[in-house]
Amino acid sequence: MKKTFILLFLGILLAFSASKVTAQSFNAGLIAGPTFCQVDGDSYAGFHQLGFTAGAYANLPVADHLSAQMELKYSLLGAHSSDKEVNEYYYNPYSLRLHYAEIPLMLRYDLGMFRVNGRPLDFLTLEAGASLDVRLKATEDVDADFQVTTNRWNLLSSTANAGIHVAFNEHLGLGARFMYSVVPCRFSGNPGWFFNQYYNKVIQFTLTYNINSPLR
Repeated sequence: MKKTFILLFLGILLAFSASKVTAQSFNAGLIAGPTFCQVDGDSYAGFHQLGFTAGAYANLPVADHLSAQMELKYSLLGAHSSDKEVNEYYYNPYSLRLHYAEIPLMLRYDLGMFRVNGRPLDFLTLEAGASLDVRLKATEDVDADFQVTTNRWNLLSSTANAGIHVAFNEHLGLGARFMYSVVPCRFSGNPGWFFNQYYNKVIQFTLTYNINSPLR
């Protein structure tokens, strides 16, 4: 947990530093919210693992309606068996918790060039990008047998991210993203890149707080 608190502290420090030092160019703020996760490649299906993400971002406008955003986040991902899998399919109860430090790099395009009833849609932003994910710790609980299995999971992996952000006002917004591994979070040792590997699959919702300038 010390690594987690250090990461969050650095993220908050990054946001405040960016907002104070380069306020005329950068937007910066804080981000937090729940994640709904599964791992493709294991025997379990469905977004049954509830986790969370928290951190900070710095956003730089690069053209009209276009900006680049860098984030530093802690995320809890993983997988979890469903009641149906345990009670009807007789799978062992299972829980996987993957702790990551994530560094997403995102391109963001606001829809301000479009109008509805004369109102520009600049409060809506589409975003896409990828993140470098550093595994901090991994634990697995199979039928009440709890184990720390950090070394089974890749130290470095990467996810592709796509989503939408809605700005409520100059400071508050709500984001939704779909994330999927482009570099596996675990190699099984069997041949083949896509098959027999493990991939994080995540739906993420976040509340954003922009510190200095309106974020679209």
